[in-house]
Amino acid sequence: MTILHRILGITVFGASLALAQEPSLTYKEHIFPIIEKHCLRCHLEENDNPSGLAMDSFELLMKGGKNGNTVVPGKPEESILYRKLLSDPPFGKQMPRNRKKLSAEEIGLIFEWIRQGARKE
Repeated sequence: MTILHRILGITVFGASLALAQEPSLTYKEHIFPIIEKHCLRCHLEENDNPSGLAMDSFELLMKGGKNGNTVVPGKPEESILYRKLLSDPPFGKQMPRNRKKLSAEEIGLIFEWIRQGARKE
């Protein structure tokens, strides 16, 4: 076995180990508490908001609003939910509007949840 094969083997093994140890994020356990804390004030189904986006449940969040799909599983860069939390959103203002912004850790959890496939449970 050449040194290159050993290095590649260690690299692949290390990456596999890192993926195996990565926690699996779910909407119910990890994401809804963030939404409940920062978003539901405006994004309840019963509220009239300009985006038409309700976030009361996983199903409503995945349904999206007037601006299209809120979450594109596996693709946080294409997901409005993630992009609207950034300082330079693709349209409108950064969310939540007129309130304390999400922490870097909270935004990171949403990014990672979407990247992992946006599972409900």
